[in-house]
Amino acid sequence: MSMDFKTLNFQEVMDDISQALDQFKGGKVVTVGIHEGAPQVEGADLNMATLGAVLNFGTDDGHIPGRPWLDPGIAAGSQDIIDAIADGVEAGKSLDEVLEAVGVVASGAVRQYMTDLKTPPNADSTIKRKGSSNPLIDTGALRSSVTHAITDGGDISEGIQ
Repeated sequence: MSMDFKTLNFQEVMDDISQALDQFKGGKVVTVGIHEGAPQVEGADLNMATLGAVLNFGTDDGHIPGRPWLDPGIAAGSQDIIDAIADGVEAGKSLDEVLEAVGVVASGAVRQYMTDLKTPPNADSTIKRKGSSNPLIDTGALRSSVTHAITDGGDISEGIQ
C-alpha cells in the first residue's frame, strides 16, 4: 500500500508557522526556584534561598549531604512542561500565558519532587528532632518558597542552574 501526499499552499503554511513562532521571540524567560526576596528561615540567620542551596549541594564538610532538588525536579516534570507549551501554542495563547503555565507546572513539579525525595536519608538524630524522615521537608516553608517568575531575560545567572 502506498500513500501520496500533496502539499497545497506550502508557503502559506510556512508563513503561518513562522508568524505563530514570532510571538515567542520576545526574550522573556520563566525562572523556577527560590527567588530574591524569599523569607528568612525561622530561627536562623539565613534565607530560604541559602538553605535551598545548602540542601541542594551539601556542605563542604559532608555534614549535610547534597540532595539535588531543582534540576531533577524540573527534569521530573519535563513532559508536563512540554505539554503545557504545546497546549498553550495550540490554543493560541500569548507568550506570557504560555510562560505562566510553564512556571506553574515546573514549580509544582519541583515541589512534588522535594516531597517525594527520600535519599540520602536524614540522620536518625535529624529524624528524631524533626519528627519526619523526609530529607527536604521540615515545616514546609522551603518547599513553599519554590516559585516561578517571568522576566524580560537579562542576567539570570544567580542561583542554582
